[in-house]
Formats: sequence, C-alpha cells, structure tokens
Amino acid sequence: MSFAEIPWGSVSGIPWPQIFGAVAGGLVGGFSGFVANNVHARSETRRARRNVASALVGEISALCHQIKTLFPTVPDLSNGEADPSAIRRRHFRGERDYMPIFRALGSHVGVLPAPLPRDLVAWYTGLAICLERAHELHELALQRDPDSFNYAMELARLEEASLAELVEVDRKSVV
Repeated sequence: MSFAEIPWGSVSGIPWPQIFGAVAGGLVGGFSGFVANNVHARSETRRARRNVASALVGEISALCHQIKTLFPTVPDLSNGEADPSAIRRRHFRGERDYMPIFRALGSHVGVLPAPLPRDLVAWYTGLAICLERAHELHELALQRDPDSFNYAMELARLEEASLAELVEVDRKSVV
C-alpha cells in the first residue's frame, strides 16, 4: 500500500479520533501527574517549615523562660551591696548543650522564609556567646580570687545585659 492509497480517516486501520484521544490522554495524564507532584512538594515544604519553626520557637521560649526565672540579677557595686559570694551562687555553668533542637534541626533552617534563618542564627549565636561567658564566670567563681572579683562582677553585668537582650528579642518575636 502506498502513501496515496492510505485512507485519511485511519492509520493502519485505527481511526484518527482514537489516535488523537490516546495522545491527548497521555499528555493530560502526564500534566496532571506533574501538577499533583508539585502540589505535594509544596505541602511537604510547608509542613517542614511549620515543624522546624514550631520546634525552634518552643526551644527558644523554654530557654528564655529558664533565663528569666533562674538567672539571678547582679547587685550594684557602687552602693556597696556587692558580695563576693554572689558570683559563687550562680549554678549556671554553660557547660551543657542547651540547644539540642537547634543542633538537630540546624540544617533545615534554610527552608524557613527569608529573614527567619538569619534571625535564628543570630539569636543562637548570642546564646552561645552568653554560654561562653557563663562558663568563664563559673571558672572565676571556682578560683575564689579576690583580685578577679571586680572583673567577675563586670562580666556578670555584661552577661545579664546580653541575656536580657535575648529575652527581649524573644518577647518581640512572640508578640
């Protein structure tokens, strides 16, 4: 059979509407699979964002609560109220890992919307600096050196101001 002898209504005995329907069905089916996959991927991304954000907000709130309730204020040196034992009463050593959720989910912070990863990393960096300062205060308290008392009180005031700033940032972000 030559090309001129093929009936235009069918190819190899299959009618054109059936061929067109098979091609269109394949295209529509492929497109619907593509759309469904994208919708599913977006919902997974939203769920991941929500989970990471909820976990980190919970950890930050718990840390701020602990800072507010357990960290004592430093007495004023100018009024003569300062007592060398005040620095020794601090039970916060800064030696433990106080950020387990951040350490576990830190690699997933990037799924959060644009300003949040930067703000979270800045907050946790501030907390890490405070933990280093707390460890230094603990070491100074163990030394019981009267010459280092003024430095320890200065460091304690700096620590108190830094922790108050961290708590204030948390309060602003919740409101």
